[in-house]
Amino acid sequence: MAALDPLGRTARASGGRKAARCLAALTLAAGVTAALPPASASAAALPQAPEDIKKKYAKLKKQSEELSKEYRGELVTLEEAKRAAERAGADASRAEREYAAARADVARLASTSYMTGRLDMVPIISSADPGAAVHDAAVIEHISQNNGRRLENLKALTAKAEKSGENARKKLEAVEKELKDLRSQRARVRKLLAKYEPQVARTQAPAGGGGAGRPDGATGTKSPIVGNSMTARMRSVLVEIDNRFGPFPTIGCARPGDPQDHGSGTACDFMESTGGQMPSASAQAHGDSVAQYLINNASRMGLKYIIWKQRIYDFRSSGGWRQMEDRGSITQNHFDHIHVSVL
Repeated sequence: MAALDPLGRTARASGGRKAARCLAALTLAAGVTAALPPASASAAALPQAPEDIKKKYAKLKKQSEELSKEYRGELVTLEEAKRAAERAGADASRAEREYAAARADVARLASTSYMTGRLDMVPIISSADPGAAVHDAAVIEHISQNNGRRLENLKALTAKAEKSGENARKKLEAVEKELKDLRSQRARVRKLLAKYEPQVARTQAPAGGGGAGRPDGATGTKSPIVGNSMTARMRSVLVEIDNRFGPFPTIGCARPGDPQDHGSGTACDFMESTGGQMPSASAQAHGDSVAQYLINNASRMGLKYIIWKQRIYDFRSSGGWRQMEDRGSITQNHFDHIHVSVL
């Protein structure tokens, strides 16, 4: 009789245990997945999802480009804010991808462990309510012990994604703030730009005619000049500063191929030290005096902005020094020279 057949009983028992095991495995795997930080929660936890950050950045980038064109180019504080926002947005996207991959890996391993029976299924099979056993602390502890490294990594990536998203949001806010400030000065800037028409560095014919001519640079200065080609306005500023505060170790002006003011002849660097070395205390004080003189006479000279000690003073904004992003070296951060750009 089938009911007394040992093989029959074994088959039925084996089939029952297998079904229970699969049901429990699926239930527990689903529970563990639910216990993990949800994929959608990462987007909700972040102030803005990476895709939203990209869209907002693209919109602000277009607005900033339009304003830069209107304000005669090189809005350094705005460009700095944009680059920082772009880096932060990329970091947020990368952190989100790393988090999603780690979460999927942990969920997959948990599911595979249960389905293949590598974890103790007794709490599940013996439970009157398999669904309740999903939340059993001992089972979750077992998971943590067997996949501790992955779980800890997932927690770290979750925190990283949240931090990156928050940083990206703050950087975008900085771009918005800079745009708002510059727009608030539009009437004053238009008058300033009308007063100081654009100039170009011209080639002058040599005395007596003939020859190829020389760049429109400065002569009779106290300081040596590298790249002695500039607009008439920049030359006037250079001569005035050099006569009053020179000699400087060197003054660097034109850089052929530079896409910004050094390339157009509207900028010079007044060096306080050379060789990428930090200036002495007295040289720094000298640079402070030069910077303050430029600020006091900016309107008369037709200045656009100055940079000194990793700070920028843009005369098209509402005023005041603005801290700049770290560019990596003493020279790139303008600790050894005062950069001067004219309109």
